Amino acid sequence: MSRRQPPARRRPTARRARKRRRATAAISDRGALARPLDTLVFLLPLILFYQVSLIAAPPARSLGGPDQVVAIGLLKVFFQLFGTTAVIMPGLAVVVILLCTHVASREPWRVNRKSVAWMYLESILLAIPLLLLNNLWQASLRVIAARKVDPHPWLTEVTLSIGAGIYEELVFRLVLISVLVIIGADLLRLPHAATTLAAVLIAAGVFAAHHHQPVGSEEFTLARFLFRTMAGIYLGAVFVFRGYGPAAGLHIAYNLLVVAMAVK
Repeated sequence: MSRRQPPARRRPTARRARKRRRATAAISDRGALARPLDTLVFLLPLILFYQVSLIAAPPARSLGGPDQVVAIGLLKVFFQLFGTTAVIMPGLAVVVILLCTHVASREPWRVNRKSVAWMYLESILLAIPLLLLNNLWQASLRVIAARKVDPHPWLTEVTLSIGAGIYEELVFRLVLISVLVIIGADLLRLPHAATTLAAVLIAAGVFAAHHHQPVGSEEFTLARFLFRTMAGIYLGAVFVFRGYGPAAGLHIAYNLLVVAMAVK
């Protein structure tokens, strides 16, 4: 007697595979995280503008100077540990991180132009609630414009606004939140949602504190610290649900709107 062969497993049909691909595409279109390659295309003109502007109007060399983005100073200190002080290293770090993240995602090397264009508009829209919070908190709209830097004050203000958005979000959202989540959720096996929330809150507090002495240039005031902490929580939420690009774009748009309103 011949032995009956066990039934072969049914392979997923092409139709089912297409349905899964459409469902995956719908989720990514509706949800959320901006693709790393799209984020790179979105931020690259701003990174180049910042780097070129540094040549035209270089900021002070001091880490906590009023015309220095402290996050960039921290990045330079980090790179000095490896024996390099090149001015392009912070910008190069953003490019390398986004490229490596895109490679790890295994997504196609195709730029979604609509996604890139939407991030510019999205950044402005997301900055509006932060401006309203600023007004409700009765914070001064001249925080950025109050800095007096020669010989190119307007260019310097715009340059600092862009640099702060790119590199503060790199340090305090992309790096700090990601590291805290890896330690808490992946290594310590803590609940992912609670770990992410704690990481956003911790990053917001560190973000607010770094503006004040001894790291930053401002004297500590509770009102500014609390406002920046709330702003950091908002930026952290945008980072978690939309990614690094929209968070940096929001930060840049807010800074530029503050400068524009202050110079009127």
